[in-house]
Amino acid sequence: MPEPLPTSEFAHGRDALEILLATVQDLTSTLAIDEVIERLLHRVLLHLDSEIASILLLEPDGALRISHARGLPQEVVDATRVALGEGISGHVARTGVALLVDDVERDPLFRRRNHERYYTRSAMSVPLLHRGGVVGVINVNNKRSREPYALADLRLVEAIAGHASVALANARSFEETLLRAQTDSLTGLANHGHFWTTLEAEVARADRYGRELSLVLLDADHFKSFNDRHGHLAGDDALIRLARVIRQSSRLHDTPARYGGEEFAILLPETPPEGARSFAEKIRQAVECEAIAPAGGSGLTVSLGVATHPHDDVTAAALVERADARLYRAKERGRNRVCASD
Repeated sequence: MPEPLPTSEFAHGRDALEILLATVQDLTSTLAIDEVIERLLHRVLLHLDSEIASILLLEPDGALRISHARGLPQEVVDATRVALGEGISGHVARTGVALLVDDVERDPLFRRRNHERYYTRSAMSVPLLHRGGVVGVINVNNKRSREPYALADLRLVEAIAGHASVALANARSFEETLLRAQTDSLTGLANHGHFWTTLEAEVARADRYGRELSLVLLDADHFKSFNDRHGHLAGDDALIRLARVIRQSSRLHDTPARYGGEEFAILLPETPPEGARSFAEKIRQAVECEAIAPAGGSGLTVSLGVATHPHDDVTAAALVERADARLYRAKERGRNRVCASD
C-alpha cells in the first residue's frame, strides 16, 4: 500500500495530469492483481475525496461481483451479484460507457436497497475496458465534502480506469505465467519444483511458530504393469483421475503436488501425525472406491507414507526421506496401505 497522501491535495487543485502520472506509476509498480486493485481503490478515494468505492469484476458466468471495496459492510460485499444491464453497474458494464449520476433518488437505474449507504445524491460508475471489452466497473460515491461530483471528476476516474485496466491485464498475465510454471501440465497439481519451494517455506513457517507440518507421499501400485496392460493414454487418464481424488480430498491450504511419474505428495500445514495418517487413509479408500481403470480392468490402488515435522525430522529433505522410506515400507508389506511410523 502506498504512503497516504494529504486528503486536502485534491481540494487544493493539484494538476490532474500530475495526479494521473503518480497513479500510473503506483499501479504499474506491482504485478500482483490484489495489490493493483487495492492501490486503485486507495487512489480513487484519495483523489475524489470520497468515502466509498468498489471494484466489480466480470466473472466467467457473466455477472459482476465485488472484488474489493472500501466503506461497504462485508455482508454487502459478499452478497452483491449484478447481472449485465442490472442497475447502474450492470448498465455501465453492458454499454461500456461511464455514468455520472446527479441524483440517485431520481435515477431509474439505481437499486433502491442501496440508498441507505448514500449520503450524497451523486455517484460515478466507470467501466474498466481492455481490448475493446468490459472487464469490470469502478463505483465511487459519498464525497467527504458532501458536494456533488463534477464532470472533471468523472474524466479523472475514466483516465485512471484506462491505465488501471492495462495494469490489471499485465498482472493477470504475469500470475497466469507464474501459475503455468508452477503447475504440472498433465494433472494440474503443483509440479516438483513448486512442491520443494513450498515445502521449504512451510518448514520455516512451522519452525517460526512452533507448529506441526505433515507430508504424505503417495505412489500408484503396479503402475508400470497398468501402463503395459492398458496403454500410456489410459495411464495418463488414470493419473488425471488420481490427481482429482487427491485434490478433492485436500483442504484449501494444503499443497497437493505431482512429485514425479506416478508419485504424488501432499503438504499438510498445522497437521499432527494422527491427523495426517487419517488423511492418508481417507485418500487410500477414496482411490479404491474410484475404481480407476478402463472398463473391465482392475482398479488402481495406492501406497502411502506419512511423516511429520518436527517429530520425524529437522529439515525439509529429511521429512521427504522419512515419508519416502515409509511409502516403500507400505509397498513391502503388500501395497494398498498407509505406513505412518517406523
